[in-house]
Amino acid sequence: MRQVLLNKRTGAVEVVDVPDPVRRPGHLAVAVRASVISAGTESALRSSSGRSLLGRIAERPELIKKGLELLRDRGLHALQTHIESKTSGYEVLGYSCAGVVEEGDPAAPDLPPGTRIACGGVGYAMHAERVVVPRLLCVRVPEGVDDEAAAYTVIGAIALQGIRQAGAAVGENVAVIGLGLIGLFAVQLLRAAGCRVLGIDPSPRARERARDQGCLAVADLPDAIAAAAELTNGVGVDAALICASAPDSSPVALAGELARSRGRVVMVGATGMEIPRELYFRKELSFLMSRSYGPGRYDASYEEQGIDYPIDYVRFTEQRNMQAVLELAAAGAIHPGRLTTHRFPLQDAPAAYALLQDRDADRVGIVLTYASRPARPAARIERTSAPRANEGTLNVSFAGAGGYATGVLLPLLQRQNGISLRGVAALRPDHAVAAANRFGFGFSTGDAREIIGDPATHVVFIATRHDTHAELAAAALQAGKHVWCEKPLALDAAGCEQVENALRSSGGVFAVGFNRRFSPLARMLREARDREGGPVFISIRVNAGRLPPSHWTQDPQIGGGRLLGEGCHFFDLLCFLADARPVRVFTEAIRSPRIDLPAHSNFASTVSFRDGSIGVVVYSADGSPRLSKERVEMYIGGRAAVLDDFNTLTIHEPNRDRVERLSAQDKGQRAMLDAFFAAIRGKQTFPQSPESILISSRLTLAAQDSLNAGKPVDIAD
Repeated sequence: MRQVLLNKRTGAVEVVDVPDPVRRPGHLAVAVRASVISAGTESALRSSSGRSLLGRIAERPELIKKGLELLRDRGLHALQTHIESKTSGYEVLGYSCAGVVEEGDPAAPDLPPGTRIACGGVGYAMHAERVVVPRLLCVRVPEGVDDEAAAYTVIGAIALQGIRQAGAAVGENVAVIGLGLIGLFAVQLLRAAGCRVLGIDPSPRARERARDQGCLAVADLPDAIAAAAELTNGVGVDAALICASAPDSSPVALAGELARSRGRVVMVGATGMEIPRELYFRKELSFLMSRSYGPGRYDASYEEQGIDYPIDYVRFTEQRNMQAVLELAAAGAIHPGRLTTHRFPLQDAPAAYALLQDRDADRVGIVLTYASRPARPAARIERTSAPRANEGTLNVSFAGAGGYATGVLLPLLQRQNGISLRGVAALRPDHAVAAANRFGFGFSTGDAREIIGDPATHVVFIATRHDTHAELAAAALQAGKHVWCEKPLALDAAGCEQVENALRSSGGVFAVGFNRRFSPLARMLREARDREGGPVFISIRVNAGRLPPSHWTQDPQIGGGRLLGEGCHFFDLLCFLADARPVRVFTEAIRSPRIDLPAHSNFASTVSFRDGSIGVVVYSADGSPRLSKERVEMYIGGRAAVLDDFNTLTIHEPNRDRVERLSAQDKGQRAMLDAFFAAIRGKQTFPQSPESILISSRLTLAAQDSLNAGKPVDIAD
C-alpha cells in the first residue's frame, strides 16, 4: 500500500510503498477513502524534522548530557549508532480519516466489513491506504454524510471537547481566538449550540471565512476588545476558546481581557501559558485545558485495550464526541465540507504539504483522496532480489524493528561474516520499510508470519513487544528455524510451556537475550566462583531509572512491567553466577502512592539455591542518575568481588586486590551473537542450554508471583 511519511533525515514528505498493516485483536482494518491534513500539528512535526543534529541539540540541551554518558559507558561506535537510529527512518502523518471496514473484530459486531466509519488517533488514523485502528477510535458514519465530511470527525471532536470544557450554553457569547481549521470548526459547533460567536484572527481571509461559518462578529487583534464590548453590551464574553498557535502568551492575556467577570477561558491550541495574575484574579476567571478530543485520550486502557468509560459517569468520551460530530453533520447542523479549500489525490501529498509551507496560500481544510484498493493486501514489499542460500551464508530475518533491534542488534549483526538479511516484520509498516532501507533487508512486511514461513530464512530474531515473544518463538522453532528471542521469554507459565513443547521437536539453536552472562567480566566473576566452589552469596543492585507510566513496558498485559521485562536479566545472571538450581524466591516491593512508580519498579527479591547459595536482586527506578546503573557483589571463601557497570571488576583477595577494567562497557551482546552463530555453524555448543533458559524464565515468573502473593514461592523442577 501507499502511505504518506515524513523523512526524519531530510524533512521531506514522501509517498512510500509499505506493506499492509495486519489487523490485531480489538482493532479494525480500514480501507481509507479520505483523510484531512491538520495544518498546525503536522506543520509543527515537519518543522522539527530535517534539521541538523546541532539544531536539535540546541532545542534540547539535555541531549548533550545523554550523549556524553553513552560515549563514556559504551564508546564512540555506540554513540554513532544511537544518533543514526534517532535521525533515520520516518514519522507518520495524519490522525483523522474516514473509510470502509475491510476486516472487523468480534468486539465490535456493530461495525462489520463494508461499514463506512470515521477513525481517529495519532499513529492509527494515518494518511495511508489501509489503517488498523482500535475499535473505540472508530465511529459509524450515518447516511447523508459523505467521506470527505466524515474525514473531519476528529478535527471536530477536538473543537467540541474545547466547547464542553467551556460549558458554553444556548444564548451565551463566546470568543474564538484563532480561526484556523479547529477554530472555524468551533464556530460551526457554537452556532449549532445556539451561541453568539465572535471570531478573532489577524488574517482578513480567516475573518471572512469565520463570518461565512456563522460568526456574528469578527475582529482583528487590535480591535478584539472593542468588538467584544459591542457584541455583549460591554459585559464581556461568557467564554473564550484559544484555538491559536503562538510562541508567546498574548492570546491568554487577550482572552482575559475579553471575558466577563467569572468567565471561562479554555486552551485548545498551543500558545505560551503565562497567565496575567492581576487580570485573572480581578475577574475571578476560570482557566481550563482541553485535552485533545475527549476523555480516553492518552489512556492506553481505553484506546488500546478497548475498556470504555461507563456512560453514567463519563457522558462524552472521545468516541462519543466523534459520534456527536457526525450526528450534527447528518442533521445538517454543521457542514464540515465547507472547510475544504483544497483536495489532492494521495500520490500528490507532497504538493499538499508544500501548500502548508506557503504563508500566503489561501487554505484551511486540505483533504487527501484515495483510489480503490486492490482486492488482495500487499503482505510484503520486496526491496531487492531474494538472497541466495549459498553454502555458509545464513539468511536472517527479524520480527520487530524497534529501538533495541535497530540500535543494538542489527548494528552488531552488520559486523558478522556470512550473514544475509532476508526480511523484516513490524506492526508499523514504516518501521519495517525504514529498517529494510537502512540495513539492506530483502523485503519488509507487517506480518511476522511472513518471515517465519519464509523457506529462505534460516534464522529468526524476535524483538517484538514482550507479550508476543513466546508465541512467535514457538512458531519459529516449529518451522525449523534457529531462533534468537529477546528477553523476556514469556509473561506467564503457559508461554514458557508453549516454547518448551516446541523445543522438544526442534533441532535449531535457541537463545534468549540474557546477554549479561556473556560479558567478559561476568565470565571472570564466574571463574572466580568456580575456583572456590561451595555456596556463594551474590547481590545485584540495579539503579534502573524512571520510565513514564504510559511506556508500553509498564503495561502488565503488553510489557509485563519492569520485574518481568527487565528483572529477568538479573535473575538469569544470578543463576549463571551461582551455577545451581533456584528452589525458592521471596519478593517484596515499595508500594509507592505515586502513579509513576508501580510496585514492579522498586522491588527486592531473595533467591535460595539448591546448593545453599543465596542471591539478592535490589531493583529501583527511583534512584539518582549519578549512581552507576548496575553493580554485582559476590562473597565466597574469604574473598569478595565487585563488578561495576560491566566495565570494572575488582576481586578482593586476602592479601591483594586485582582490578580488571575495560575501555568501554561490555554487557556481552556481541559475544553472545558470536556464540549463537558459531553454534548454528556447528563450531561449538551454545553456552546456555534451553533448560537453563527455562529455569531463569520460571524463576522470574515465580518472583512476580511472590510479589503478587506477598509470600515466598517454591520453584518446581
